[in-house]
Amino acid sequence: MQQHMQAGDELLIHLTAHRSKGRVISARAALPANISGSARVIGLEPAMAIETLGRCATHSPRSHAQALALACAAASGLGARDRDSQLATERELAAEAADNHLHRLLVDWPLALGMDAHTSRYGEFHRRLITKTDSASCFELGGDVLDLVAREMLAGFFNGIRLPHSLAEFIDRADTGGILGAVLRELINLGPSHPDQGRPAPLLGTLSAAAWASTVGEWPTPAFIATPSFAGEPGETGPLARHAVSPLVRLLRDRGHRVSARLFSKVIDLADCASRMRYPLTDDVPPMIDAAQITPGVGLARVSSARGVLLCWVRIAQGVIADCAIIPAGAWNFHPQGAFCRESSTESEETREATVRRLSLLALALDPSLPFAIELIDDAPKRGRHR
Repeated sequence: MQQHMQAGDELLIHLTAHRSKGRVISARAALPANISGSARVIGLEPAMAIETLGRCATHSPRSHAQALALACAAASGLGARDRDSQLATERELAAEAADNHLHRLLVDWPLALGMDAHTSRYGEFHRRLITKTDSASCFELGGDVLDLVAREMLAGFFNGIRLPHSLAEFIDRADTGGILGAVLRELINLGPSHPDQGRPAPLLGTLSAAAWASTVGEWPTPAFIATPSFAGEPGETGPLARHAVSPLVRLLRDRGHRVSARLFSKVIDLADCASRMRYPLTDDVPPMIDAAQITPGVGLARVSSARGVLLCWVRIAQGVIADCAIIPAGAWNFHPQGAFCRESSTESEETREATVRRLSLLALALDPSLPFAIELIDDAPKRGRHR
């Protein structure tokens, strides 16, 4: 059984779950080959490569283009950009991430739970987020996004004097109003999203480009590019990793509601993006992008995109890109032993339809950059031996 979000197998994330006696016992995730588009830029001069990657990226084109631009500059030994350029880049990246978050929160999540999508409301913000990146426009737009979060998305959480201290109080706050209240209530009512004895994928904190270079080395191995790991394990990146210490996110995580925690983290991340659009590069939040020269001719850039960390290594020789390696967030979140696979199993029996729905919500919570297909395989029962 397969559930396709969109046709075209070459552009699908394939998710396979094995079941036995109505329970998922194992799962596998497989990304399309060269999902990052890094092969397209090899042999090009940096300016042409940046334009090409920004045009052909399957998601977050600004993040890809800016990562490649900073990695090329670092590889060439160029100094840091001037302050105005740095501020403009932060605003552009924050606006792109906010746009991605809003589409998920206003359109994809309501539809996934059988509710009405807020397509028109999203469209109002989308038009501005993709075109208005000057300082004054971003300041105004960031304020409008913050108002959207507080007054329309999660109104119930902003009307109380104190934060909810229990899951029941959390649900009560969600019920008091807001676009996402019904979505959160429905997700929580579905129950914990992974078995109590399961060990979730470690969460990747925000590391600088220099820290990544120190951890990975001068150039990532083919194994790391295909299936990245940190401290020997696959990790989860994205809003949950960035906001794991938030009290409300921690409340949901501690109760086993990791899907709901990811959704709530996305709202917090959206508010952070709005704040960055108004006040980029403040001391209390890490920059969304930075780069480091590893050796002469080799540079690495890191971007905190909406889906998580994006890493871009570049080797420049004779004025052109001799090699490029890009590790997108999906390589972490849909790692063969990563978050999706670890949280797919169940302790109780469920119908095939319930399994597909549960796995679809888990996949959506991990923010796939491409459509995905879910295949369920019921393992044949083992026959007893006859003497």
